[in-house]
Amino acid sequence: MGGGIGGLACAIALRRAGLEVCVLEQAAEFGEIGAGLQLSPNATRILQDLGVLDQVADHAVAPDALEIKDGHSGRLIAACPYRPAAERLGAPFLVAHRADLHHVLAEAARALGCRLELGARLEGVEASEGTAIAVANRHGEALPVEADILIGADGVRSTVRAQLGGSAAPVFAGRIAYRATVTGTAPGAPAVRLYLGPDAHLVTYPMRGGGMTNLVAVARAEDGHADWDMAADAGAAHRAFAHWAPEVRELIAAAEHLTSWSLFDLDPLPRWGAGRATLLGDAAHAMLPFLAQGAAQAIEDAAALAAALRSAPTAQAALRAYEASRRPRTARIQREARTSGAIYHLSGPARIARDAFIGLTGTRLLERYDWLYGARI
Repeated sequence: MGGGIGGLACAIALRRAGLEVCVLEQAAEFGEIGAGLQLSPNATRILQDLGVLDQVADHAVAPDALEIKDGHSGRLIAACPYRPAAERLGAPFLVAHRADLHHVLAEAARALGCRLELGARLEGVEASEGTAIAVANRHGEALPVEADILIGADGVRSTVRAQLGGSAAPVFAGRIAYRATVTGTAPGAPAVRLYLGPDAHLVTYPMRGGGMTNLVAVARAEDGHADWDMAADAGAAHRAFAHWAPEVRELIAAAEHLTSWSLFDLDPLPRWGAGRATLLGDAAHAMLPFLAQGAAQAIEDAAALAAALRSAPTAQAALRAYEASRRPRTARIQREARTSGAIYHLSGPARIARDAFIGLTGTRLLERYDWLYGARI
């Protein structure tokens, strides 16, 4: 269920494992959705295994470095090159437009013979020990699908999770992300730039060959909204970064259309599935974006599920093995993402200490995340 990045990656992985696959997606068509995303080696390694990395790389940028800057002064705190880490880990770091990755995955799924049912709004599921049934509605008509297994890849407000008895609700994190794309190339070598300041931070990086710059500016907020991609209050965004470095304010001012994305996550779930059904991606482990792992973890899920289905004796055994293998890792990343968000937004003496530590760590910053980027599913 769900034709996002996780759902399509899963469709490809399962089809390559020899299964017949049907994807139910409520959107009427796959379009130019979303903005930028980061693909770390744990994700690009799997995209290579799925046979799509070259196509993704054609539309992506391999940044030279991660640059961490003081948001108020623009001072460079540290720069960490990506190439040594990519060579050590055996896979590249890429930044891309979400729509480009989505398009590559959709085309690969179609080419492999996956059945993609668009405009299908899920109404209910039933996952007994004997079968799995999903009922969607398309143009006012019921669209029932019976299958051996059912995978809920339907996002943070997952209908499948609710239907399986999951009581967890996404929790607003007290922050809003203002997102935009800016036409043109940022000065200097291609880099992921992270600006840190009290109660806010900003990330920017090039996309589409450097002809476009992705911008994500995160600030504290009292209230959130359910719509993940609504028009933002530009005045609120400018006020949140009014005293930041000129280069930050100029980037925000250059954005013709700012969208507002309230940040939600889930506490780690005690279980992901029941019977012949399970969850994948944000439906199972929605996480804050401060480690840039949302898409990567959904892609990891897809690979892990396909591996479990290849090796387990029964479908239910495969689903439970998949869940057991994935829950500890994704729970750790959920917790680490929350911690990173708190560190990004430090103020006062704690902010000074953080910057000093980052400056001393310098080029070794990425080594702290070998446990994350070096995983092999």
